Parts: sequence; C-alpha cells; structure tokens
Amino acid sequence: MLLHDLPCFIENDLKEALSQFIEEESLQDYDRDAEASLEAVKSGEVDLHQLAGTWAKAYAETTLEHARPEEPSWDEDFADVYHDLIHSPASETLLNLEHNYFVSISELIGERDVELKKLRERLLFGPYRFGHQQLRCGIIIDPFCCVL
Repeated sequence: MLLHDLPCFIENDLKEALSQFIEEESLQDYDRDAEASLEAVKSGEVDLHQLAGTWAKAYAETTLEHARPEEPSWDEDFADVYHDLIHSPASETLLNLEHNYFVSISELIGERDVELKKLRERLLFGPYRFGHQQLRCGIIIDPFCCVL
C-alpha cells in the first residue's frame, strides 16, 4: 500500500475485490477453454477415442496416486508361494523328500511302539513277578494276604 500511496483503510476491500475478480476471471477462462475443446470435438479436429483414452489414463493415474495401497493378506501370500512352488522344477524333488521323511518318521514311530510294548510286558510280566505276588508301583501285593 505504501508503494502506490494508497490509504490503509482500503486495503481489506481491495484484497477482497481482487480475490473475487481472480475467481470470476478464472471461471470464465475455464469456460472458454471448455467451449473451445467441445467445439474441437464437434468439428472432428480431435479424435474422440483418443481423448477418452487420455482421460481414462489420467483418471487412473490420479486415482492410484491418491488411493491407499492394498496390503496383501496372509492367505494371498500363501497362495502365491504355493502356486510358485507347485509350478517350479523343484516341486518333484520336494515331494520326494517329503515322502522319504514320511517313511523315516513312520519307521521311527513303529520302532517306538515296539519298544513301548516290550517295556510294558517286562514291567507287567517280567522278573518282578513272584508267584501270586507282583510288583506294581513299588509295592508287592499278595492277593491272599495284605500289602507287604
């Protein structure tokens, strides 16, 4: 205000009038551009399909730019990894390894079961059996008498 020797009491009114002028002129400028673009489309100067493609591309880029990225879920990750594994050359090797592990573990479980059976038989019918007396839980029980 001091630069142009304008009184200070018109400063607010001047700023308000300038803001309104800029807004109105901007809208009129946008309208003129839009009218010119519509006339170009109507007259055939602009290819309508190219224009639609350009608008679609701009819309998609703007939408993706402001959209939150999708976070992949655990199920999707697992499905992708499983799909890649099944369709990879290593899948047959992995299946063979898995089968070999299955056979080995099955044999170990069978051996464990046999050993447990032997231990039970030794405990129930082993050297701790004395006639009618048996050792159970550390106590000798005589069925015809009392606990010894």
